[in-house]
Amino acid sequence: TGEAQPMLDSEEPSKGDPGMGVDLDVRDAAHALILRTFAPWSINVELYDASMRWVAEMTDTGYSVCFNVTEQELAEITAALGGLPIVTLRDLRARRRK
Repeated sequence: TGEAQPMLDSEEPSKGDPGMGVDLDVRDAAHALILRTFAPWSINVELYDASMRWVAEMTDTGYSVCFNVTEQELAEITAALGGLPIVTLRDLRARRRK
């Protein structure tokens, strides 16, 4: 927190979240445990791969998890969820606009 303090002190209260993050390598068992422990209590969790490509996002809304996967990964996730519906963000947003 000491390194982040100057950034926090420079933020105006009206700007909201200063955009802090925690850099974890989930290949490290201790880091994976931190993610599993604290992610459910977080307002927003964004996951990126080593090249900083967005992989997934989970928010405190409790009704969705967004993720970027290949067709093969989608098939595996769909099978693991046992038939629960998976919709694209495009389709979900279109439904909400109606």
